[in-house]
Amino acid sequence: MRKIFSIYLLIILITSCAQQVIPTGGIKDDKAPIILSHAPENKSTQFKSNQITIKFNEYITIKDAGQIIVSPFLKDKPKIESNGKQINIEFLTAKPQANTTYTINFANSISDVNEGNILNNYSYVFSTGNYLDSNSITGRIFNSQTTKEEKDILIALYQKQTFTDTSIYKNYPNYFTKSNEKGRFSINNLPADTFQLIAFKDANADNKYQKTEEIAFNDNFLIPSLRSDSMDLKLFKNPLYKANTLLDTLSKQRHIYQFIVYKPTGIQVKSLNHSTSYQSTLIGKNDIDTIQLFLPESKDTTTEIFEIKTADTSYFISLKTKAKSKLMPLQTNIVIPDKPLDSIKIISNFPINDLIKTKLEIVEDTNKIDPNYFKQTSPFEWVIYYSYKENKSYSITLKDSAYTDHLGRYNKSTNNSFITKSEKDYGTMLLTISPNNNDKIIVQLIELKSAEEVKIQEWKYPLPIETHIKYLKPGNYQFKIIEDLNNNGTWDTGDYTKKIQAEPIFYDKTIISIKAYWDIEQGISIDNIINN
Repeated sequence: MRKIFSIYLLIILITSCAQQVIPTGGIKDDKAPIILSHAPENKSTQFKSNQITIKFNEYITIKDAGQIIVSPFLKDKPKIESNGKQINIEFLTAKPQANTTYTINFANSISDVNEGNILNNYSYVFSTGNYLDSNSITGRIFNSQTTKEEKDILIALYQKQTFTDTSIYKNYPNYFTKSNEKGRFSINNLPADTFQLIAFKDANADNKYQKTEEIAFNDNFLIPSLRSDSMDLKLFKNPLYKANTLLDTLSKQRHIYQFIVYKPTGIQVKSLNHSTSYQSTLIGKNDIDTIQLFLPESKDTTTEIFEIKTADTSYFISLKTKAKSKLMPLQTNIVIPDKPLDSIKIISNFPINDLIKTKLEIVEDTNKIDPNYFKQTSPFEWVIYYSYKENKSYSITLKDSAYTDHLGRYNKSTNNSFITKSEKDYGTMLLTISPNNNDKIIVQLIELKSAEEVKIQEWKYPLPIETHIKYLKPGNYQFKIIEDLNNNGTWDTGDYTKKIQAEPIFYDKTIISIKAYWDIEQGISIDNIINN
């Protein structure tokens, strides 16, 4: 029995000793991996090797290989892999050119295995010639609309002697890098050559510019130097087409013909078969809008001819309605006011004939009221205004057959309701604008909502010296300045084809907090906002 007990005790002791226990305490490793050696040495000249080995003091990994950039561009990238405590680089097919300085920029892709500590901005440089090129360019890139820094933008250099307007579409850049999270970029170890600098958001990672990608460019050719000045670039959406370009036509629904147009400006669409027609525009994305033409008659498979006119051209187009095309139902929408001075709007998806006022009912609490203002502002819209009282409930009803559309169809009854707020629910701003003689300045007051901004009010030349802004909702606001260089009353993006930069935008750094039932006095200096 004693022998059995001794064997049992021995088994317990052996089992206890074999258990793995996670060590407690100790100093956490917060240091980046340390490079112990390079083979060949970093910044070598007369480089002829097919392989590079970089050894570290601990186990490492490449977290994001997409950060690694080899410049100048090699069509076939070298094979770059982590293996235990080292990184191996092999040139399998594409060999480095003679008498050229190359940089393999790892950015922040290397980290240790255990704690994930990152080796920041590490580069391996070598030259296949007798010396290392030592010139550089540096700068920052911003979004032209938001003025915020842009990261992961490809900054490309093209040699002047081979550069043409189509190079960015067809050729790989001679040298390139990417901007970091603060929008900063640097291309080092450059020759004393002349380059065109182009930057673009390389969405498909092919190192070539696509028309749909955002772009920035330097106005002049540049020569890198030992101490280059930092430059600022503004990224913008390049126009996809010329303004008023007709992209497509649709005739899927009876009586409605649609014309898809890029940036419609003063364009007119006229039916040659009908003396009466109605036109509306649906605002789309990326400056692509839809012009709709409503005709009083349109039979299935009928061919209609339209004249399309712009300021500098005129042409004709014929459209044929599809057989058994459907007629969209008549719909009415009552838009309620957002602020005390806003109007009620009655909007139809088809042109409205005369609206019978007696079939419009507005009730304040339980009392019927007559509007102060009642007018048709377009074939599709009527506007109603009333001096609403504070903290009251209102309902609006448009009864059956209050109007007919241009096809003689009667509307169905529809209604909406709202409760007015008190003046105490809003803030007020007394704005003073410092005198400015620039007639190309637009001032906007914007409300900051999450990641977007909402334009609240706008002033153009001549700017008021003092103005009173009422009914501001509680929230954060900011002033925005647009330098309207072409004086067309709006902000315009750049155009790489025409070598035009996007119009400058400036934000006042002051964030203004508006609170309910508060009056605030605010002054802005246009010159200070632009210069700071």
